[in-house]
Amino acid sequence: MSEREETIGRRVVVWMYVSAVGVAGVFGYVLGEIVYGNGGATGPLVEGPQPQYGAIGPITFQLNGPNLALFGVVAVGLMLGVGLAAIVYVSNRAETA
Repeated sequence: MSEREETIGRRVVVWMYVSAVGVAGVFGYVLGEIVYGNGGATGPLVEGPQPQYGAIGPITFQLNGPNLALFGVVAVGLMLGVGLAAIVYVSNRAETA
C-alpha cells in the first residue's frame, strides 16, 4: 500500500469520526428542542411545568437542546474515540512486529 493510499484512508476515517460526532450533536439538539424546548419543560414526555434534569454520575444538567447536543457530542466522541485509539494502537503495533 502506498503512502498516498494510507493518507487517504486515514482522512476518510477521521471524516467519518467527525461526521458521527456532528450528527450526534445535531440529533441531541433537535431532540432537546422537540421534547424540552421553549426554555422550559414542554413536549409529550414531560411531567409537570418544572424544568427536567438529567444526571451522569455526579454531573447534573438541565435537559434542553444545547445541553443534550453537548452530551451527544461528548458521549459519541468518547465512545468512538476510545475504539479508534485502540485500532490505531493495534495497527501501529502490527506494523512494527
